[in-house]
Amino acid sequence: MFLTILLNTPASASECSAQDNKYAESWDNHYSPEVARAFGLKIQKLVKEKDLKGIFSLVNGELQSGPRKRSLLHKSFDEVFDAAWIDLVVSQEPACSPVGWRGFMLGHGQVWYNKTEAGWNILSLNGAAVERPAAKSARWHFDKRLLHPLCFSRPWLSGDNFEEFADAYNISDLQKLLRAPGLFMGSKISDYAPIRPSWCSSAEPCETISLVTELDRCKSDDFPFEERDGTVWITGSADRGNAEHQYNVLKELDAASCSKLAPDIGADCLESHLLRVDDYMGNSMGWDISFGIYGIFDLPEVGPSILPLLFFQNKNDALNYLDQD
Repeated sequence: MFLTILLNTPASASECSAQDNKYAESWDNHYSPEVARAFGLKIQKLVKEKDLKGIFSLVNGELQSGPRKRSLLHKSFDEVFDAAWIDLVVSQEPACSPVGWRGFMLGHGQVWYNKTEAGWNILSLNGAAVERPAAKSARWHFDKRLLHPLCFSRPWLSGDNFEEFADAYNISDLQKLLRAPGLFMGSKISDYAPIRPSWCSSAEPCETISLVTELDRCKSDDFPFEERDGTVWITGSADRGNAEHQYNVLKELDAASCSKLAPDIGADCLESHLLRVDDYMGNSMGWDISFGIYGIFDLPEVGPSILPLLFFQNKNDALNYLDQD
């Protein structure tokens, strides 16, 4: 692939500086600055030619952000990307060095790409026309009350909260718990009470952590919220510890599909949705975004509660899963 890119790229593709090469060394030479620049030029060439198929041939699997491959089967390039997007992408000189851990970009973030285990790939295509799942509403109402954005348990960026439950319930496969917690509910995890994490000393008050959220503890008839571009936000949440919280419903699941994701729980699934849940971490951390299926179950001795059932790498993978279900 290295030679193919270089042979099909202008000689200027190798015009990377000594500083670029030194920066690559700081990343243990994970990438070659010259090849990175050549890959960026290759993307720009395909954009100029409006080669939709060629662009998506550089995507391994599904995009982290951008349209699903199957949504493009009967679309032309101009139905997906507009002229302003093209101008942005082709006007920025491809870089020899990445934007830190985020990878390489074109068009001030319209295109993100990087070297992965599968080689050089486009990771995100922002600003493209994307499909909008047919959800009845961005909000999740249950029993005529709106669910709070903090109702939905999910792995922290560190994964420490789920790791605590793996340790507490002798779950050896942490990755499976992080991916499909519903499979452990009612089997390995039969006590749904919050636990005190190991990082708390016994002598001090400490906030407990939980995988299961009782509805009576997280929903409110009058919490202040607003709807922004199809998402439910806690109003004024930017002033609360420099954090912002939001969610939106992407798709509704039927009860049978929901129950299948928690087969040992011993209770019927009352409602289930695929959600996007966001927390703003502040500063350089940006947004922590997750895509997951949640279900409401009437748990014995607990009552109606929200359970995390299945998480996905990105929205496209989640929608593909639901299409196949």
